[in-house]
Amino acid sequence: MRTRTAARLLRLPLRHGPLRRRALDTVWQAWLGAPDPALWTLLERRGCAASGAEPSTHALSRLALGDEDVALGPELLVETATRFDHPIGERARAHLIALNDAEAVGLLCRTALTSPEATAFCVTHHLAPADEVERAAFFLRTGQHEQYRALDPDGALLALGYRGASSEERRALLETVTETGDIDLLRVLAGRHSGPGGFASLGETERRRLLEQFAARRDWDHWWQLVQLMPLLDAVRAVQDAGAAWRPTGDDDLRVFEALRGVEAAALEAWTRDGLGDGSSRLVPARITMPGLGEPVTIVHDMDFAPDGTQLAVAGRVGDRGLAGIIDLGSGQLSRRYPDAARPLDQVAHLGADTIIAVDAEEPGDMHHPKRIHRFAPDGVRPLGFAATRIKSLQRVTGEGAFLVSFGQIDGFRWQASVSVGDRDGSLADSGILDGLPDVVPQTITVGPGGHRIAMVNTDTAVVADREGTVVNVLDNGPRSTHPRPLAAMSDTVLVRADDLGGSLDMWHEPLVSTRAPVSRTVWSSKTSLYGLAWSPALNRFVAIGRPDLSLSLWILDIPETRDSPLPDSLVARQVGLTGHPGSVRLSPKGDVLASLDSVSLTPTVELYYLPLLALRPRVVRPMGLMSLQDLSDVTAALESPALDHTSRPILRALHSCLEHRFRHDVGIGQTTDAGDFEIELGEV
Repeated sequence: MRTRTAARLLRLPLRHGPLRRRALDTVWQAWLGAPDPALWTLLERRGCAASGAEPSTHALSRLALGDEDVALGPELLVETATRFDHPIGERARAHLIALNDAEAVGLLCRTALTSPEATAFCVTHHLAPADEVERAAFFLRTGQHEQYRALDPDGALLALGYRGASSEERRALLETVTETGDIDLLRVLAGRHSGPGGFASLGETERRRLLEQFAARRDWDHWWQLVQLMPLLDAVRAVQDAGAAWRPTGDDDLRVFEALRGVEAAALEAWTRDGLGDGSSRLVPARITMPGLGEPVTIVHDMDFAPDGTQLAVAGRVGDRGLAGIIDLGSGQLSRRYPDAARPLDQVAHLGADTIIAVDAEEPGDMHHPKRIHRFAPDGVRPLGFAATRIKSLQRVTGEGAFLVSFGQIDGFRWQASVSVGDRDGSLADSGILDGLPDVVPQTITVGPGGHRIAMVNTDTAVVADREGTVVNVLDNGPRSTHPRPLAAMSDTVLVRADDLGGSLDMWHEPLVSTRAPVSRTVWSSKTSLYGLAWSPALNRFVAIGRPDLSLSLWILDIPETRDSPLPDSLVARQVGLTGHPGSVRLSPKGDVLASLDSVSLTPTVELYYLPLLALRPRVVRPMGLMSLQDLSDVTAALESPALDHTSRPILRALHSCLEHRFRHDVGIGQTTDAGDFEIELGEV
């Protein structure tokens, strides 16, 4: 605004009062926007504050005219005080010092971190945040090192402020500390413990910068302490980048160091990325190729885990005779080979104590030939005392040396079905479960986790009973499309059924005496071949195994625990790629190992998948300093499993070494003389 124009506006006659006020406000706004000395002379001579303008213009005009009682909010006061190119800024700074308002001073100090003029003003007038944590960081970032040392001699305030700062603030503070070259402050920021407030909670860039600074100063002891708190991949890269520059001196530290150096970083990166749950997620199996089976061509039809999960029973054929044996999963060897049976064998159940039950295979052309169940045990081999036209399902009872078998006989023109209960000694008795249900011919039997309740299903019937047959309930089957072979599995609260050619999944919820029809949902396309359906206690989920296309997949299902629980959009919580061409699949009693029998290879091969890796692998990307004793326990369990594949084993072995080493120092066991040496202490027991 030109000075002459402003002067004319200010000389308007009194009868134009409102116009004069607007004109005065206009001149004030012009001067506050750009300092014009001539305009200020006119305004000062006039001596009137802005009246009808917005509140900030009114308050600032009063401040400019020297009104010491004017009230400016902290934000407006600081915004004005940092105008170092305008006379109003000087008035605001003087007003701020006179007020000595903690909130306004704190705001000015935050502005000073990015304004050299504001920094100089704060330093000259000894202004600093009221909060001690903020004050420590402020002193350091504004170059007031003596004041910082006096306030925070042990670095505790700085460390606390650093943990609570934003990523941008932390980056700036880290740069300041690095520029000072103060290695003691670097140690403070790194943290002395592995808890959430320490080095492990820093971002990737911050961790790398700190390691670089320690390495540049050859402070290898602190460098090594921090390496063990990083994510495993970062730790592996760090020790490999160190090359021959340094080695720990202690035997235990050296063991951990060499374990990290022994991991291939590229393999670990791919392994970690493969487990993050995207479309490429897959599991790699440990493979057992069955040795020493005698004949050039050996076919294995079925397998079953031992009750303790340490063995696999196998049944099949050698030439025209029956093969029965036991594979020890620890060694991967055929630990017991029983004498050949007279006929090839098919279904098998492992009852424990090296005792297995196997069924005559159904050969082409002998559909009505009687089938027998055979007992193979260390005390001898013998058939059980009955034969049936068709044996539908053989199922070991959870955790016991007992089994269930369903079979059918032709009686005239009708099938007569029965379910019998057997034990490890070879006794077999009709359960009576199907008495009074003449039309029920169960094709599949599944046993609940406790072993007390069983379910028998076919395409048009579902029956639930206790094992003694004292309580039997025929469930409402709902509308069904028939198909030859249903699959079934049962948790403590849900029974599920699916067809072997995909499609829908039926769910019956507790109470399983309900007459309501099952909840049915389409899960797979009709072209999907299903090989197995099971309940996994280890995952606390139902799992299905099948082939949606040319590749094998494991589906982890998200089945609601109650009928009234909302159904998710998809019942597949996760799909994981597998390998091979299964002829038979089995889940271990704990639900932690999936065995898939390769039915294509001329040499029978069992592929073992350790399912807890699905949950363990994504956790490996976390800093080891944030991992818990439970993580160490889970890694230990994984390393003890024979199903762990050769790629995962060295990676988890290195992680185990790091966690074991860390907790050995973080947790004191027994009597301890210095409580400060450990984060957790366990007294003598």
